[in-house]
Amino acid sequence: MKYINQKKYPDILYVTRVNMSDPESVERGRTTTISSSGCGLCSAVMVASRLIPNCNFELKDAIRISYDNNANHQVGTDYKIFAPAFAERCGLDLEMTNDTERLRFCLRTGGAAVLHIKGDRDGYVGVFSHKGHYVAAISEERDGRIAVLDPSLVDGKYDEEGRRGLVELKNNVVALCDMQVIEADTKPANPSYYLFWRK
Repeated sequence: MKYINQKKYPDILYVTRVNMSDPESVERGRTTTISSSGCGLCSAVMVASRLIPNCNFELKDAIRISYDNNANHQVGTDYKIFAPAFAERCGLDLEMTNDTERLRFCLRTGGAAVLHIKGDRDGYVGVFSHKGHYVAAISEERDGRIAVLDPSLVDGKYDEEGRRGLVELKNNVVALCDMQVIEADTKPANPSYYLFWRK
């Protein structure tokens, strides 16, 4: 299993498409990097590593897919565009859904998923991020908790007020949480879950 932390890649440019009528947005889009905007790409690489034996799919491949398919939107990646191209490139089956039971089925049957985290909203503190984010779900534990690889993991992230006690870190990398945490964190994304299986 490969873990990739986007924060380690501030020097890899990931130019994003922006609102051309907004000068500040244009400038930001020219300077975005994997560190600032590559959570979706890192999640894809981790999913590929989980599902494909001897996988050689790397960040550079994910960047190329995003550019070639114009999925590099705003400050990140448009997964509705990126996910089908990624699945085709890696020979994976894809299902896009909001159904948590389908997510659970995917993980129980050897699949892996990318979750679209939405972040904070009125009365709710985002657990995996305060704003839009992508993480990889790689398995379901025996106790029903979901094992998540968070590409923006930093020390103390889950000790913040509103997050404390909701996530247990295993081996300092795997974030374990109840499905209710994932359901709450992905609202109101549509779709919330990008499910992948080997063909």
